[in-house]
Amino acid sequence: MTGEPICASRTLEGPGVDAYSWIEHNWTYRDDEEPMVGVAEALAGLGLTGARVGYERDGWFFTAAQQDRLFALAGDVVWVDASLVVEQGRLIKSGAEIALMREAALGTAAGMNAGIAAVGAGVSEDEVAAQMHLAMIRAGSEWPAIAPFVASGERGAIGHATWRGRTLRAGDPVFLELAGCRRRYHAAMLRTVFVGEPDEEARVAFDVVRQAFDLAMATIRPGVAAGEVDRVCRDFIADSPFGGTHASRCAYSIGIALPPDWGEGQILSMKPGETRPLEANMTFHLLPWAQLPGRGAVGCTETIRVTETGAEPLTFGVTRELIIV
Repeated sequence: MTGEPICASRTLEGPGVDAYSWIEHNWTYRDDEEPMVGVAEALAGLGLTGARVGYERDGWFFTAAQQDRLFALAGDVVWVDASLVVEQGRLIKSGAEIALMREAALGTAAGMNAGIAAVGAGVSEDEVAAQMHLAMIRAGSEWPAIAPFVASGERGAIGHATWRGRTLRAGDPVFLELAGCRRRYHAAMLRTVFVGEPDEEARVAFDVVRQAFDLAMATIRPGVAAGEVDRVCRDFIADSPFGGTHASRCAYSIGIALPPDWGEGQILSMKPGETRPLEANMTFHLLPWAQLPGRGAVGCTETIRVTETGAEPLTFGVTRELIIV
């Protein structure tokens, strides 16, 4: 079938569809109406009764309950799971998309540098987060799909922990991660800041994850399996003497996003066993990092682009040296 797409949205959101998309046919429903009834009626009106219709079974915002209701209402339609069909087109970025990610990186650098400058003994995590937000927005960033992560001391070892009023103390590692955003395109970065001189274990851990990043960058090029980059990072960290843990994938695809995630890891991640080969103009948040249980976490990451011959960072402007305040 050919034709224009149709959007189904709440009446409240209708003006947003008109203002921010090129879709001309927007069917709206009131909050007291069942949206799946309208979708079923639209399918019938388009002559799709008895036709094969693709749907995203794995879609974040098309719940199992909604699917059940729609399938019951449009029982003559032959439903085909088309999960990730559209998403595959998001993996290879165009020149215009890369340009927007470079613009987003301006907000990333501004927010990260402001966060680093705000860190100090006696400062609350809340103040650090506030300065990161302020600088990021002033640098032209829109609201990101995830709020910045600000976690100090032992809280840094908690995945996706962020500010909750803790006062920074001498000896703390402070975990900072954020992504600037332009036209919904994101560029993420992670840094660890030490309040005062870190001990030898923390220094070694930082050197290991920074070297793991460099090793990954040297491994990335078109044709290399995404899982191979993860293996190189994971093996390097595992063979190091400091005893930390790389608890996550080595990298995830990143680009256009709305909450609840600035990443596209559901489309492609550099993780164990991933056989898909890398291609030029794929973009990733490359994040070899390590948790130090009971101590915190260390990392030094960038958003990168796969080039025709290797890889290049898209984020910039923040030191990759050990940061001590």
